[in-house]
Parts: sequence; C-alpha cells; structure tokens
Amino acid sequence: MPVLGIRCSNSDYAYAVVDGDTKHPTVIEEQLVVYPKDYQKPKLLRWFYQEIEGILTKHRINRVVIKGAEAMATRDKAFVERTEHEAIAILSAGDKGITVVARKMKATIAKDLGMKGRAKYLDTKLDKSAIEDFDEKLPKIREAILAAWSALK
Repeated sequence: MPVLGIRCSNSDYAYAVVDGDTKHPTVIEEQLVVYPKDYQKPKLLRWFYQEIEGILTKHRINRVVIKGAEAMATRDKAFVERTEHEAIAILSAGDKGITVVARKMKATIAKDLGMKGRAKYLDTKLDKSAIEDFDEKLPKIREAILAAWSALK
C-alpha cells in the first residue's frame, strides 16, 4: 500500500506518494503546492485539510509520515505555522481512519532506512539510485520522498 510523505512549511507543502518496499521504492506522485495567499487562517487550514483528504482518498493511503522540523528550525517564528499544518495533516489522516501516522526527523528517517540514525547519512550513505532523478528534485520534495520511503516495509 502506498505511503504519503509530507513536508510542510509556512508558505507551501510538498508531498510524495511512494509505494513498493525499502529496496524498491516507486514514487507514484509528487508535488510542491503553494498555499493560497489571500486566505485567512481558518479558511487556509480548511483548504489544506481538503487537499490532504483528497490525496489520501485518491491513492488509498494507509500510512502517513510527516517530515518534522529539525531542532534549529523550532526557533523560527514560522515554526508555529508549520506545526499547525502538520497537525491538520494528522487530523485529516485520523478522520480517514489511518492509524499509522508518524512525524520524523532526518535521524529517524535515516535509522528507518537502515542506517545508524545520523541525519548526515541521508546525504552521504543512502543509495538513492532507486528513485529516478532524486538529486534533481526540489529539496522539500526530496524530504517528502525520504519520509514516505522510510515507512515502506
């Protein structure tokens, strides 16, 4: 079953739907979506909820992994907005009956992909050749792909 990886920010979100297993991941869909600029917060959060719900339904997702902010990013004022969007993604998954929802940092993603749990190993040791043009993708999309990939069995 496909896994949804999400990477939120205060201005956009990236997502990747990945299927297969850890040795043979297949990216089904990926996209970077900019949030509407003229929406007040309640309308924006409702819009985001519907976006995630649509992706979950379209791909029959049964697991969701959110790429959480690293320690340094938690000091930024945009962190609050990012965590609000992450919470909406978790809520949307829960409303769809998805019970496997995780929020992972780079070190956890590395560990779940068979490395020693060091964030830098995602750049230095992970063989990404199974994913076509991985290094040419936008950084936020790469993070969403890695998040989803880490939940494959």
